[in-house]
Amino acid sequence: MTISKDRVKPSPLPDSWKLAEIFATGIILGGYLAMMTVIFFWAAYKTDFFPVRDYNYITMTCMFNFNQYDNSTFGVKSLQKTDRKDIKMLASAVYLQVSIISQALIFVTRARSWSFLERPGLLLVLAFVVAQLIATLIAVYANWGFAAIEGIGWGWAGVIWLYNLIFYIPLDFIKFFIRYALSGKAWDLVIEQRIAFTRKKDFGKEERELKWAHAQRTLHGLQPPDTKMFGDRTSYNELNQMAEEAKRRAEIARLRELTTLKGHVESVVRLKGIDIDTIQQAYTV
Repeated sequence: MTISKDRVKPSPLPDSWKLAEIFATGIILGGYLAMMTVIFFWAAYKTDFFPVRDYNYITMTCMFNFNQYDNSTFGVKSLQKTDRKDIKMLASAVYLQVSIISQALIFVTRARSWSFLERPGLLLVLAFVVAQLIATLIAVYANWGFAAIEGIGWGWAGVIWLYNLIFYIPLDFIKFFIRYALSGKAWDLVIEQRIAFTRKKDFGKEERELKWAHAQRTLHGLQPPDTKMFGDRTSYNELNQMAEEAKRRAEIARLRELTTLKGHVESVVRLKGIDIDTIQQAYTV
C-alpha cells in the first residue's frame, strides 16, 4: 500500500512491461537472499562463528560460581545444536533475519540507480521501520509456545541487523549485473564484435576507428576515399591520422553550428533542403 505513495523518478523513456527482466531479477535476487538465510542458519546452528568460546573466561566464572552462558565475541548466547537442544531461539533468529532482509529488498528494486542515492517516500520508510521494529521486539522478547519461538535478546538482534546490512550491499551490484546482461550489450561484445576472443592488437581498436571515420565521412556528405591510393604498405598509423582529421573536422563543423548565427542558419537551411544562394544573407541580432 505504501509503494503507491512512494517518491519515485519517472522513466526518461517510454516504458513497458519487461517480463524477462522482472522474472530474472526476482529469481536471482530471491535465490541470493535464500542462500544468505541458509548461510546464517548454518553459521548459527552448526558453527561457533557468532559465539566463540573463551574457555579461560568460563573457567574463572565457574570458580566464582557465576551463572553465565558462553562468553562470545558478539556477546550473544550460543545457538549451536550441541549447546542448546531447544531450537526455539534459533527459530526467532531466523525469523528476524528473513523479515529484515526480505522487506529491505524493496529499496533496491524501486531504485533505478544506487538504492542509497534515491530517497524513498516517507510512508515507505515509516512502514519499513514500524514493521521491523515490531519484528525485532517479537524476536527479542516473545516466548510463544504456539509459534515455537523464544526471545533471543538484544545482542542477537544487533548481530542479525549487522549481518543483513553487510549482505544488503551486494544487492545493488547484482541488480546492475542483471540489467546489463539482459540489455544485450555484454553479448554484443562477445558474439558480434568478438572482442573477448580476438587476437588483434588492442582488441581491434584501430579497425573500429577506421570504421568510425568512414561513417563520419558518409554522414557529412564527403566522398569516400579512392581505394587505389592505398597500397599494400599503407600502415594503420595513416588510417588513424585520417580518422583523427575527420573527427576534428566534424567537431569544428558542429561547434560552428552551435556557436555562430551564420552556422546555425546554414544548418537549418541545409536540413530543410532550401537553396541558400537564393536567400538574402543578412543577419541581425
